[in-house]
Amino acid sequence: MNIQYNRGKQIFANKLHSEIFLTVFFACFIPTLFTTVSLFYLIFSITADQIGIPEAIFANIIPAAYRVALILCIGLPLVILGILVVAHKITHKIVGPFDRVVRELDESIKGRRNAPIKLREGDKFAPLVDKINILLERLSKSYG
Repeated sequence: MNIQYNRGKQIFANKLHSEIFLTVFFACFIPTLFTTVSLFYLIFSITADQIGIPEAIFANIIPAAYRVALILCIGLPLVILGILVVAHKITHKIVGPFDRVVRELDESIKGRRNAPIKLREGDKFAPLVDKINILLERLSKSYG
């Protein structure tokens, strides 16, 4: 039996998947934004408080601050993107099979399906679906 799955057709498997993904995104983005703003505030407040600093030091601090900004603007989005790609793959394996399991359970309840629920390799619902399949098998023996 060759089973084909709709893997890769949508970015998010369902609403729960997008909610988890957005939580991970904001968990990365908000601390990064806070760190960046705090760093600039620290650099410029120190230079503003030190009015008596020589021009040579001030002239060196501003280019250094711009280099820090450049590194943050390039490096942090790449790090966040890497975290989000990994988070998407992990959450898809957790949340992805949810709708399919619910749909197949509905078909079993309506009597249209008598086969066990199948999962893709790597889906994280395997222990739960195994127990559901045992329960469905027992019910079909009792009532079938």
